[in-house]
Amino acid sequence: MDKKKVTLLYSGGWDGTFRLLQLAQYDIEIQPVYVIDKDRGSTEYECRAMKTIIEEAGKRFPAVICPIQYYDKEWILENCRDEEISNAFRRLRKTYAVGTQYEWFALLCRKTGLKMESAVVHQYHGKVEDAINAEGVLELIEDDFLPSRYQVRPKGENRSAHLVFGNLILPVIKLEKKDEERIARENGWLDIMKLSWFCHTPVNGKPCGLCGPCDDAMNTGMEWRLPEDARKRYKHRTLYRFIRKLGSFLKR
Repeated sequence: MDKKKVTLLYSGGWDGTFRLLQLAQYDIEIQPVYVIDKDRGSTEYECRAMKTIIEEAGKRFPAVICPIQYYDKEWILENCRDEEISNAFRRLRKTYAVGTQYEWFALLCRKTGLKMESAVVHQYHGKVEDAINAEGVLELIEDDFLPSRYQVRPKGENRSAHLVFGNLILPVIKLEKKDEERIARENGWLDIMKLSWFCHTPVNGKPCGLCGPCDDAMNTGMEWRLPEDARKRYKHRTLYRFIRKLGSFLKR
């Protein structure tokens, strides 16, 4: 009998790694999907983290983890065009500042005909969760072969959130990062979780303390993941971000 297969959007980050390790406990196949964003300075670090984490998970857990499937965001935007999805995404982004990757994910899911897991966690005033709660309905998937997985349905006549998030399965949206840390520690995976990567604009190969994911780490009880110099930059982030923008402008 063929194994059940789960497609997981993965970039080597904390939340995605948590979900990968959760799934790896089951006798299933896991297909990681990584969307390449050449504008982000962390691709090398993310790919290195994914390789190491998948190798470690493969040694310990029963799931079969398939080779990563790579998609370039430019290829998605060119070859998976869908104005209905893109218009809905633009409407949501105006109000909730939802990350641009969710347009890519929605387009890719519709083009491939696949539902993909996305490791969105609960955050107070989280952009994705706020958009879903306001513009859609979050429902537990019934009769699912895995527990506690959620999906987004339309809210009345409003289909914006459903168009953008409807093909994403959200298995950890009721958890916070600290919950993931606790569960990983209880189950003995925390050492693998620490191999994950999160910073978008590393400085000398370490987290910068200035990008969005570093902000998240500092504000969700995960500040221990940043080195001391990054925490100092975060403390004076307004100045450092200005210097960074000025440097980028002068390089043009």
